[in-house]
Amino acid sequence: MRATYASWKNLSTYWVDGLAERVSLIKQPFVRPILVHPEFLPFPEQVTNYPDLTSVQLHRTSNIEVLGLPAGAHDLILFSPFLQWTHDVPGMLAQAHHALPEGGFFVACFFGQDTLCEFKSVAAALDLEHTKGLQQRFLPTIHTKDAGMLMQRAGFESPTADIEHLVFSASSVEVLVDCLRDSALTNSKNNTPISHIQNRALPRTFLAEANRIYSAQYPHKTAGITITVDLIFMCGWKNSSLMRVGTQTKIHPESR
Repeated sequence: MRATYASWKNLSTYWVDGLAERVSLIKQPFVRPILVHPEFLPFPEQVTNYPDLTSVQLHRTSNIEVLGLPAGAHDLILFSPFLQWTHDVPGMLAQAHHALPEGGFFVACFFGQDTLCEFKSVAAALDLEHTKGLQQRFLPTIHTKDAGMLMQRAGFESPTADIEHLVFSASSVEVLVDCLRDSALTNSKNNTPISHIQNRALPRTFLAEANRIYSAQYPHKTAGITITVDLIFMCGWKNSSLMRVGTQTKIHPESR
């Protein structure tokens, strides 16, 4: 799937669409659905545009380490892409499993391993050249192959994981950084009490050199620079033996 820079500012459209699509594949009504979304990230208003999500309750959490949902309270739990900020991902998934009743369904979206791979490569090369070591400039991501293992460790049954590979373009690295700021995807240290994430500002000289290297190594076929974003969706049931006959649960791991 290819998108223009203008679409980047609506990146939430892609993950909301992905969550809605996976819910629509399940031929089972949900009476207490909930979407978990952190307070420091902008909330996508387009959630209300999807019939399968119109009845979903919104849970805006300020503590991304504590889910804060009662046991068995919701038969459908959706996670927006915030797991990269969570220190204890297995613990958060286990809390989601605890908040589901028997036969409940869970869907989470998160950024995959190739997200911003071009920018990561350029930044690493500059850090090695100028600082003689790698700096922690990017939040960690989860590999697709590890998603199922994490789900099983949290207690989910019939786990599935699939990836949507998106390619955007931007006119420069400066524009990309501005776009990340618009999406609240920079300076997470300022928004969350996470000690293991360091806040390092990018100097103008760094951005200027990064733009030169980035443009030379990763040009977009139309114009500007190439930006890769992977959205990974993982799904699982709590006690899948209680699923209704005819429920469709198979999700093919195909990139669109």
